[in-house]
Amino acid sequence: MKLVAYFSYSGNARKTAQQVAELAGADLFEIKTQTPYSQDYQQCIDEARKELQEGARPKLMNQVEDIDRYDTIILGFPNWCSTCPMAVLSFLESYDLSNRRIYSFVTNGGGGCGNSTADIKASAANAEVTEAVDGNNLTEEQIKSWLGI
Repeated sequence: MKLVAYFSYSGNARKTAQQVAELAGADLFEIKTQTPYSQDYQQCIDEARKELQEGARPKLMNQVEDIDRYDTIILGFPNWCSTCPMAVLSFLESYDLSNRRIYSFVTNGGGGCGNSTADIKASAANAEVTEAVDGNNLTEEQIKSWLGI
């Protein structure tokens, strides 16, 4: 089974996650932090930078029930400070994802995927992590090709 787990600040990653989940026949899970990020964009950037510098792992509001049901995890998130939001690393480090395949897409304002693949690999020991893809404006054909469906 497949799971699309996503973190979205502005709604872009959510929209793509919903599209990917529908095409992949996957369950959908939203990664939410216990303490929400500021709605003020500049303040949110400052919060994200501070978390990155501190190596923070924000506490999450919820967990996936029975993660063992999923052999494929598809992560979606915005590019924050040239990597994934620290909440995504909190999510990954909450589970033993050994022997699972992890795909990821990154929504961004031109910054691409940054260091997200390397950071996901470091947080998901023993998982097979594929190279992140640019999640902006993915077409149905691109999604199917990327996921091999």
